[in-house]
Amino acid sequence: MNLIKSLTGAVSRLSLIGRALMLPISLLPAAGLLLAFGDKFDLPLMMHAGGVIFDNLPLLFAIGSAVGLAGESGIAALSAAVSILIINTTIGTMLNITPEMAMSGGKYALVLGIPSLQMGVFGGLISGILAAYCYNKFHAIQLPEFLGFFSGKRFVPLATALFSFLLGLLLPYIWGHIQDGINALSGIVNGGNQALSTFIFGLTERALIPLGLHHIWYPSFWYSFGEYTTTTGQVIHGDQTIWFKMLAEGVKSFSTDSYQNAGKFMQGEFPLMLFALPAACLAMYHEAHTKNKKIAAGILFSAALTCFLTGITEPVEFTFIFVAPILYVFNAIMAGLSYMAMYLLDAHIAKSFSAGLIDYISFGIVPSLNGFETNYLSAVIVGIPMAIIYYAVFRFVIRRLDVKTPGRVTITTNIDDISDNELATKVLASVGGLDNVQSSTACITRLRLQLKQGDLIDKDGLTQLGAKGVVYVGDTGIQVILGSRAQFISNEIEELLKA
Repeated sequence: MNLIKSLTGAVSRLSLIGRALMLPISLLPAAGLLLAFGDKFDLPLMMHAGGVIFDNLPLLFAIGSAVGLAGESGIAALSAAVSILIINTTIGTMLNITPEMAMSGGKYALVLGIPSLQMGVFGGLISGILAAYCYNKFHAIQLPEFLGFFSGKRFVPLATALFSFLLGLLLPYIWGHIQDGINALSGIVNGGNQALSTFIFGLTERALIPLGLHHIWYPSFWYSFGEYTTTTGQVIHGDQTIWFKMLAEGVKSFSTDSYQNAGKFMQGEFPLMLFALPAACLAMYHEAHTKNKKIAAGILFSAALTCFLTGITEPVEFTFIFVAPILYVFNAIMAGLSYMAMYLLDAHIAKSFSAGLIDYISFGIVPSLNGFETNYLSAVIVGIPMAIIYYAVFRFVIRRLDVKTPGRVTITTNIDDISDNELATKVLASVGGLDNVQSSTACITRLRLQLKQGDLIDKDGLTQLGAKGVVYVGDTGIQVILGSRAQFISNEIEELLKA
């Protein structure tokens, strides 16, 4: 029992980190589009504007993760910026790192112009978590009257600065061991059997979707594993960051001696999003009961279109993940095979955030028009057979096992027919009321609630309401998959909590 509680607690904490990572990652489409279209139309200024975002990812991760973990507090964001400056300055001074040493790459780097250790986005994440901790711990602190000016939120940057200085003194002694571990994993991931690496990456990412922990899984591959040395001698880490730097520098093959096959940990989702999962929606529609086909069409068409255009898959996947474990396993394995097939076909397509049609055009088709070897047709070559397989397997399993996909179970409320305020009220009624809610946040499709008593949750009520899935996180955490409206429902609940 204690082991189960420990595991659920760990999952809950990891889920919070995953949620925090969503904010800085969601900023990257803007940078990617600036780079892609700046290259297409030969606009160096536009490319530089996009490149500066990728060059300063540690700062973005510091601020973004702090905001994500501290209830979108501006004080936490400011404190995170203070933290990353103090930590890196302290490290650089302690180790006597010169700008020349930082520019030579290896274990050193320039972080916001400060010579420091090469910690990448993890350095920013450390600062963000520290700032969020200080905010949550001290934002309501009351000091003696003569220090009253520094009470409350004004104390947060002071505490963050002090802890950042202490952490800056400590990190030089421990980061080397952490970096050795990262380098070892990077060597395995980018070693001789990259086809196997891409398969494992894709399978694991899809398998972690139900708990929302896929946001913990892929950042290391995108921002840390692997290295590419630019024409100026700067060392860039991570598959996504490297791909966009190669785009900026005109590396048409997306491969060099220091890093081969950029895009291998991003492109495998394009066949899934553009072909396979929309085909699964078609199969679910055809297996819906005749009397329910109209409402099933509304739900599934919306989910398929969202998946196809933007690459957001949860509205589709949560229609079958919990009601048909065999389809969940099938989907994860097929995702791994898709990544492997795209790698073997020598594709090099990036994604800024998700692998929908928008990214496919922007980072597959558009770069190819300027001679970059994205081999974007590989997504079609892999995607069409996957669509046929998905359609056949889903129809067979749904019919054989009587899987309760949309149209095969009664939904008493059409979620699209009610206002945000009314939907928020109905959700609250199914989780024990407003008094049972401690906090409310949201990512792209998930309403994330922290409750006082988890046993008051009415899962059936949420399902009948039209929720596409309900995920328990620990004893008192819950994620309700509501699609793109999740953030607006969270806003409604936050306003009620404040009132």
